[in-house]
Amino acid sequence: MCVKYDKILSGGISMKTIRILKVEYRNLPLYENGTFSFNFMASDRVTDKTQVFPIQRSIYTQKLEAIIGINASGKTSSLKLLFFAMSIVLNNATLNDKNLLGKELLRDGTEITITFICDNMCWQLRSIIGIKKDNADADRLYYKDEFLSGKSLQDIRSKDDPFRYDTCDSGKQKCQFMQRSTISKETLAMMLPDTSISLSITRDADTSLQQLILFTNVNISVARGATDPAILHAFDPMLDEFNAKDSDDGIVYTIRFRGDKKSRVVYSPFVLDNIISSGTIKGKDILFLIKNVLETGGYLIVDELENHMNKELIHMITDIFKNPKINPRGACLIFTTHYAEILDFMDRKDNIYIARRNQNGIELSNYSSLVRRNDLKKSEVILSNHITGTAPLYANMQALEDYLFRTIK
Repeated sequence: MCVKYDKILSGGISMKTIRILKVEYRNLPLYENGTFSFNFMASDRVTDKTQVFPIQRSIYTQKLEAIIGINASGKTSSLKLLFFAMSIVLNNATLNDKNLLGKELLRDGTEITITFICDNMCWQLRSIIGIKKDNADADRLYYKDEFLSGKSLQDIRSKDDPFRYDTCDSGKQKCQFMQRSTISKETLAMMLPDTSISLSITRDADTSLQQLILFTNVNISVARGATDPAILHAFDPMLDEFNAKDSDDGIVYTIRFRGDKKSRVVYSPFVLDNIISSGTIKGKDILFLIKNVLETGGYLIVDELENHMNKELIHMITDIFKNPKINPRGACLIFTTHYAEILDFMDRKDNIYIARRNQNGIELSNYSSLVRRNDLKKSEVILSNHITGTAPLYANMQALEDYLFRTIK
């Protein structure tokens, strides 16, 4: 059964929840050395505890996580991998769930390791994924094998302890262990081949996982129902009403601007796009999902957070997650961006990842491991190409200008 943290340090959780500590992959076709690693724990020293969420002793999780990189550096692919792995334990998703993103990034033998906290236990789930063809010659994913290890939170005394289970055999710690391939045939017969054994631990968790990955460049309202004017006015002070509901003929939108005597009814998202700005639609959808994850201590994944929105509105969104009064349950925003200036809104270095692509594949590096100094402005570090590969090559931009100069008549 999943967490009932009555109190975890100050301002902890009093609900059933899961906290993700790390997501790792091995044997990925597009990534350098086939590996991917994303840490949700604070690895640097914590001096301002409002910026992180307390778990146990010196263990804190991040409230903001950013991935920055130039075009085609692997940012969106990295978000899809995070969503895929996190969906297994947060949404109890099957590997072939139609809503699961990132399947195309795996191959037969890809290994996923998810470390998370649930039920006052620290768990590590290692899954080996298989791919085979079904009768329609489509790829179907299944679990070749899985290994689930768990130990009490009381045994977590250092930042390395959540990822070490070699001491379980020493008798010093009481650990739990389950392996898929050793489960009885009778039990396996009741499980689908694409359902994780972690379901026995996470079944009743209510930690929300939301994403705006597919809607990066699509101006369609995701949220249904009426949007509170307090949200609307943050993005358009003249918009007093917005309601979206499903009907037999599609989505029906009811909107009203200040000064209108009555509401307008719109039946097409394309017509709506001509009436309401892209930034307003995206902004209200993000705030709708933010409210959801704040209520459950959940996770929101957004691709290209800056798209269609003013920089100050982005600052407002990051401040919402940093504010312990608004975010007492440790909800986390994970986002990608092209704009280095957004990183200056983030007070820590260990919650920023750099996506770069070279001849060996995509590389995801933690900013803190590359830049030791705290006094350097993050945007200047990125834009100056101080970290190689974080800014477009001058030679390529100059070659483009030369091409235009030669060919335009």
